[in-house]
Amino acid sequence: MQQTIKKNVIIFGVGVHLGKPVRVNIKPAPADHGIVFKRLDVDDDKSLIKANFKNILFGELCTTLTNDKGVSVKTVEHLLAAFSGLGISNALVEIDNEEIPILDGSAIKFVNPLVKAGICKQNSPLDLCSVKKTIEVKNKNGWVKFEPSSDLKLTVEIDYPNTCIGKQKFSLKVTEDTFQRELCDNRTFCLKKDIEDMRERGYALGGSLDNAIVVDGFTIKNQKGLRRKDEFVRHKMLDALGDLSLSGLPLLGHYISFCGGHRLNNQLIIKLFSDKSNYENVMAGNDNPHKFVNKNFTSSDQNYSAAI
Repeated sequence: MQQTIKKNVIIFGVGVHLGKPVRVNIKPAPADHGIVFKRLDVDDDKSLIKANFKNILFGELCTTLTNDKGVSVKTVEHLLAAFSGLGISNALVEIDNEEIPILDGSAIKFVNPLVKAGICKQNSPLDLCSVKKTIEVKNKNGWVKFEPSSDLKLTVEIDYPNTCIGKQKFSLKVTEDTFQRELCDNRTFCLKKDIEDMRERGYALGGSLDNAIVVDGFTIKNQKGLRRKDEFVRHKMLDALGDLSLSGLPLLGHYISFCGGHRLNNQLIIKLFSDKSNYENVMAGNDNPHKFVNKNFTSSDQNYSAAI
């Protein structure tokens, strides 16, 4: 069944890229509402942004969504991963600025208050999207792909030569339990040599050792070190889970990546829905899955056309 939260969750923080303070109020929402962001600092008729691949605005270092009025919300991936990992289908996310707060750089500080608020089932069945064919997207540095699977499974590999990160690979069948136990507390990271360039381009203005792991060659600059020796690749998997949630429905498929990132993830989701033979929509718990028409996948949508 679809799920929402039982009561409001209020979170304060700073955006990692814009460096601005932000207040987030996550509210319960009715069945079939989906995850929707509402900007409180703009006119009401421009304020709603649905968490869906049709609204992806391509960027470099985070995932940004925009509506047809040109209003955006940035760095949504960690909060979306929390919703996805906890099985929350419906929520209204009110935000008084344009960037979701980074908190500690992972999803744990979203997960804990959401769990504390309580997650409740709703009186509507949960529809799923099953990947039917292998599809792939590449760039000069890496690639991401989907393969058919009866579960949501993620396999992520990264390679940072001449650093303490090196090559790391991690695979996980995603369930609520494995998400909370293995994935949600892994923090974002960056190379110290890249910080000046990022800030010159308007990124990482709110970044610090409190919300990111900083790697300087073979040294970790954070005084308390890592939470896990492979925290880096696990965080990349956390990012991917948030990006994949923009399918608009929970996915059944095997996501595999090598040196992937937000842009490739976004392109992969768009490619998945560019051809109806790539996927099939099914009802959760149905032993005889059937195709159905769902408004999340209507290719005539203006934002979808713009994203393509």
